[in-house]
Amino acid sequence: MALLIRPSDNFNQKNSFLLQKQLEKILTTRSENYCVVDLATLNSINNYGLMTLVALHRIARKNNCHLYLINLNDSVKYCLELTGLDRRFEIKQEVG
Repeated sequence: MALLIRPSDNFNQKNSFLLQKQLEKILTTRSENYCVVDLATLNSINNYGLMTLVALHRIARKNNCHLYLINLNDSVKYCLELTGLDRRFEIKQEVG
């Protein structure tokens, strides 16, 4: 099975923490093979967003779940490339 996450806004400290806790709860209560994070609604990403993605990756890996990022705009792609995180994540082409 797959889990789809669609952050509704830019990351901040509060919603970053909530998203991490929700994913952790979901993955400890049910078995998911794939977790897809759809970033289509993000115009940009800040340090909370980057830290959140790293944390989600860690949580997914800990629970034997593959994490994928989809629908990244150029600004988000650039930030991931600049920090080297583009090599850490599995990034897929845009999905309709």
